[in-house]
Amino acid sequence: MNITDAGGNFTATDVEGALSELAAGSTDDQNLTGATLDGSNQLQIDIEGGSSATVDLSSLVGTDDQTASEVDSDTPVDVDGDGSSEATVEDVIQAIAPITSKAARIFYPPSIAIDASVLVNNVTVDLYQEYLDQYGGSAANFTASAGAPGTVPTYGRTELYYYVTFADPAVLNIDLIDANGNMQYDVIGTPPDYNSLINVVFVVK
Repeated sequence: MNITDAGGNFTATDVEGALSELAAGSTDDQNLTGATLDGSNQLQIDIEGGSSATVDLSSLVGTDDQTASEVDSDTPVDVDGDGSSEATVEDVIQAIAPITSKAARIFYPPSIAIDASVLVNNVTVDLYQEYLDQYGGSAANFTASAGAPGTVPTYGRTELYYYVTFADPAVLNIDLIDANGNMQYDVIGTPPDYNSLINVVFVVK
């Protein structure tokens, strides 16, 4: 079947040829010339031969709520030394929780010498400073193993609670311990060898 195109839109004179020309000329290939996202989460897309289009992305804000068990670790590691690597944030939390438990926050400071050779009242000793002096590596015979840092890590003065858990009541009377670790005491009796046991405990807040 032949056709006559009075408008001159086709060169073909048959239907099949005209349809082929129509299909070949119906494309609208255009390039994207830009895309910008403003502060209100409006995405503007620009094309080379037409008007810009705007897409509202505000409904997507805050839609990625995840629990700790859904967040994977970039590089799973064994944080608690049990031979099993923790793969998610929740795994890590559960693994380190026992490490930071109450028992792990309690420790004994270094030995402190208290002169009990004479009866005295209202004597003070800075428990924190004694701890800092010994752990800080300033003692003359302070020795570290090969490759170890020169000091032992220490807590700040206000990061600790201070306790005397035992003192011989026949020798020492503990008056008070302030929040900074200053202990006031009385020597109320002198032991035969001038030595008496006192237990001091620090607790990390």
